[in-house]
Amino acid sequence: MKIKAIIIASAMMFAFLASGCTDNNSGSGGGSGNSQSSATEDSNPGGDSNETNNGEYENDDGFFNNSDDSSKDGEASGEPSSENSGDADSSESSQSSDMSTADSDATRISLGAEELRSTLIGWGLGKDRDELSRPVDAVKAQRQYGKYSSLFIDASGKNTVCLTFDEGYENGCTADILDTLKKTGVKAAFFVTYDYCVNSPELVERMIKEGHIVGNHTYSHPSLPECTDDEVKEEVMRLHDYVKENFGYEMKYFRFPKGEFSEKTLSLLQSMGYTSVFWSFAYQDWDVDRQPSAAEAAEKVTSATHRGAVFLLHAVSKANADALADIIDYWNTAGYTVETLDDIDLKENA
Repeated sequence: MKIKAIIIASAMMFAFLASGCTDNNSGSGGGSGNSQSSATEDSNPGGDSNETNNGEYENDDGFFNNSDDSSKDGEASGEPSSENSGDADSSESSQSSDMSTADSDATRISLGAEELRSTLIGWGLGKDRDELSRPVDAVKAQRQYGKYSSLFIDASGKNTVCLTFDEGYENGCTADILDTLKKTGVKAAFFVTYDYCVNSPELVERMIKEGHIVGNHTYSHPSLPECTDDEVKEEVMRLHDYVKENFGYEMKYFRFPKGEFSEKTLSLLQSMGYTSVFWSFAYQDWDVDRQPSAAEAAEKVTSATHRGAVFLLHAVSKANADALADIIDYWNTAGYTVETLDDIDLKENA
């Protein structure tokens, strides 16, 4: 009986380990057959739609709290799934978090690790700040992982901020965001998936034409640490080549789906010529059914402003679109310069 139990347990473990990146890709909608699925992933930095909001992201200062046990396995509360999200497996896959957390601070930050690790790290932020009001976790992560051409915060000490948006699907807000950026003269970075490029080519063309950065958010939005090296390269280069061929634009900045990375995948992206861009601020702005007012959104962002901040906002948020002009006005009045990713000296942050 013991031998039989061991055989059954071993078979179950093998099946679990074999799922990996394949299961993620199957529900991601990277191909033309299901364009909404990966869009749902990118708009949803939360967990399973059946869970309730545990408040991991709803801190007073807009940062994340990773101390709750519900942060395990990189999952948290999330938005309802799309009507076109496919079967149960693909729907569950699409509810993974863009701002997921990990089992512990030690795993999440992995401080002092010298060897190249393949351990999945879910990027998230605690509430602690240093003497410059910068999130301590971002500063630590920049010190640890900057050598892999990675950016969590511009730690050079300059009075600057950087504005980035994630684009999983179009919710009618991006044109307004681009209008505001044009009026204020601010340049931003937009991280896109394949589905977004296929379904909203006119907006991608406008981003490029108006001088913004278009970044790579993978072809089909899987968790890259769960993929093989070849699968990682395919996810990145398939979108890279598509954008180059169809828009005449060569991407060089990358954002990990769900904020899930490993030292190994950071090194792999670096070897492919990419800079991996994370963030030092984000908030629960992705749920289109639970939007704050524009004033509340502006308060969340401006009150958390700090030197070298890398802001992640979701372009599906009407609150973000409506608040953006006030946010930029605050930064200008407070003496901050809005820099682009191209302005940041990675050597100063390595």
